[in-house]
Amino acid sequence: MTSRGHGVAGTRYYVRDAAPADLEAVLSMKARSWREAYGHLRDESFFVAAEATLDRQVEHWRGLMAQGQVLWMAEDSRGHCVGLAAAGPVREHPASADGLPDTQLYSLYVLSVAQGSGVADALLEQAIGTGPCLLWVLADNDRARDFYARHGFADVGEPVPMDGPWSGLDGQLMVRRGA
Repeated sequence: MTSRGHGVAGTRYYVRDAAPADLEAVLSMKARSWREAYGHLRDESFFVAAEATLDRQVEHWRGLMAQGQVLWMAEDSRGHCVGLAAAGPVREHPASADGLPDTQLYSLYVLSVAQGSGVADALLEQAIGTGPCLLWVLADNDRARDFYARHGFADVGEPVPMDGPWSGLDGQLMVRRGA
């Protein structure tokens, strides 16, 4: 499915299902968006390590797509990927899972050049529509939390310490009960 819209200064963008051939461009865009969004929170080695796994990420996503997982991408009028979204069934419910939705937004990333253009709104719509959904967001990511709140998501519980490469940061569960 494709949706169209206008971005900053009339730039056109398109949201569509990514194909396996798009994965390297989409995942490279994700790496750039991580640098933009988290550059003040993580050191250079974090990004270098993440970027070094691009080949494995592509293969991982090829396997997921072969099993029916959809990855949505946003492109500008020149065909450059500026955003991505991924959603699906919740794989692991949080400990406080009573009454939580069965759909999870796993990823939503948009390059800064396309932020404020409606691309993130279009990606979110493609990925989850208006139905119930849960997601995890960095507790200190006010821009993302405000975006999700505008789309009906609310904090559930207290922030949770993250581990692994994200150690030292907290994740916040947000839930939308549905329209």
